[in-house]
Order: sequence, then C-alpha cells, then structure tokens
Amino acid sequence: MSAALDVVLEVGDVTEVTADVALFKYAQRLYGAAEAVARRLEVVGVPPSQVMVEPGEFRFVETRGVVGSPLALFLGTVRLGAFGYHEIRQFTQRALKAMESRQGLKHVVSTVHGPNYGLDEDEAVLALVGGLIEAFQRGVGPQGLERFTLVELDNRRALRLRRALEKGLGGTSGVEPLPGGGFRVRRDRAFVQAPVMATAGAVSMAKPHAFVAMPFTPELEDTYHYGIQGPVKSVGLLCERVDQAVFDGPIIQRIKERIDTAKVVIADLSLANPNVYLEVGYAWGKGRPTLLLVRDVKELRFDVASYRCIVYRSIRELETLLTRELERMDFGRPV
Repeated sequence: MSAALDVVLEVGDVTEVTADVALFKYAQRLYGAAEAVARRLEVVGVPPSQVMVEPGEFRFVETRGVVGSPLALFLGTVRLGAFGYHEIRQFTQRALKAMESRQGLKHVVSTVHGPNYGLDEDEAVLALVGGLIEAFQRGVGPQGLERFTLVELDNRRALRLRRALEKGLGGTSGVEPLPGGGFRVRRDRAFVQAPVMATAGAVSMAKPHAFVAMPFTPELEDTYHYGIQGPVKSVGLLCERVDQAVFDGPIIQRIKERIDTAKVVIADLSLANPNVYLEVGYAWGKGRPTLLLVRDVKELRFDVASYRCIVYRSIRELETLLTRELERMDFGRPV
C-alpha cells in the first residue's frame, strides 16, 4: 500500500466527481446518492438487483458512464435506523478491504453518512474518517490507494465538517495539512489517532448526548445548526435529532431509545408540529430533563403554554439563552 493517503472533503455531487471508484452503502433499501445512481444505472441496463447486497457483502458495478467514476462499489449494511456511529466506522474499513479485490484503484470518492438521519454530524464524520485511517494504518486497502475524497452537497455543512476533522486530527503525528484543504496521513507504526477521532464510532454510544425534537424544515435549519447545536456541543454533548421522513422502519422506537438515554431533551415548539409535542410528552413521561423553545408564544399549543419556555427572537439570542440554561445543568466535562 502507498506510504501516504490524502483525505479531502469537498463541496459537490458524488456522482460528478472523477475517481476510480465511487463508494455507496445499501442499507437494505436505497437512499440519497445510492438511489440516484441506481436509477441511472437502470436506464443503461443495470437492474436494481445488482446493487442490492446483503449486510456484510459487497458488489462492484460498472457505471457505464452515468457517473464520474467507472466503478461503483455497493456495500451491504444494516438498515438505516441501525446504521450508527460504530457501523459508520466499520463502513470505511470494510470498503478498503473490499477494494483489495480490484487492481489499480488509486482514488475513492464517497459521501458523508449520518447527519441526514439523526446522528451528530461531527461525530459521524470523525467515525467515518477514523475508520478509514485506522484501516490504512493497518495496511488494509488497494496497494496503490492515494486519495479518499468525501463529498458533501451542502456548502455550509461541508465547512462545519472540515472544522470537525481539523479538530479531530489536531496534534496527531504523521498528519500534515494539504494546500487548499484536507490532510495527508503517512503510514507510521508510531501513529496514534487523537482521542477525539479515535473514540468516534468506538465508544460514541456511551458519550452523553442531547436529543433535539424539532420540525425538519428549511425554515428552522439555521436555528438547529447555529442556535442549538453550538450550545449543546459547548457543554460536551453530542447533538442528535431524528427525521421521521428518512426511515422506513420503526422510527418511534429509535426516537424513544435516544430520548431514554439523553442527558437533556431540547424541543423547539415553533410551527406547532404534532410530532414534536409527542416527543415532549414521552420525554416528560420518562422524567428526562427537557428544555422548551419557541419563536413566538402564540405558536404554543395545549397545556404547554403553562410551562416555562425559552422565547427567542433571533438565532443569536437563542444561542445565548440556551447556552446559559445548559451551563446551569451538570453534564460533566466536554468530550
């Protein structure tokens, strides 16, 4: 295997990047980029059954020019609802192992997993890259592998993920920044991953987390990323929320499990979404500490109006008020 691996996170579409192989997961159903590629392949004569692989199995498919890479690698995984931090870390390790069966692979392109279905986005990308680096350091993967490109469509998310990677690799020996972004990992027997990256996907489920109940709507995306996520991270908690529209399985069970173990539940009652009220009721029933947020008291419904809410007029104000509330609670030291 090559002596160094360049890992880069770019803004763009995974189907348009030129590489030797594009990596996708088949979570017992097609989602996102994998679904889009499967549809294109079907048009050129590749039936969907060719990309449907059981957990633990994989299949290379010639893309016939429908994407930027001549090959697509589909890895079978558990269903999306069970595809957590640990599974993400294993995903890149399994991918490199599968690629050993193909000669001449130097450049791999893939997407980021986790943020769109409820996982903490920083922890998810650290788990993905942590597994990749761990496998590379063990000598797993194609002999000539030189570059692994992660692609993210959303520019602002890409910037956040880059910062997470910089933090996760901070102070790690054998790693050097690349001009224009990204980093180069050199194979070194003395290499030890920084704790932030080494623990991502390894002990993530044991880390304290906050569960955020709020509508998944563009109107509130900045509220989540800049008004809620920052304060939550500042007190050492992972920040998770679940989009009910993404799952085909028992979504309520996953929500209950994450509320059951949350250090705090944060619910934004703006837009009066009934699912958010359902989650608040469950959190109260389980005795979980709960913080309620709302943009305008007129948006409150039912008996919640008698409970204290953090009323915010701007994202900056929410960030300040929520930080103050969370700091009053004892979560221990940041992870």
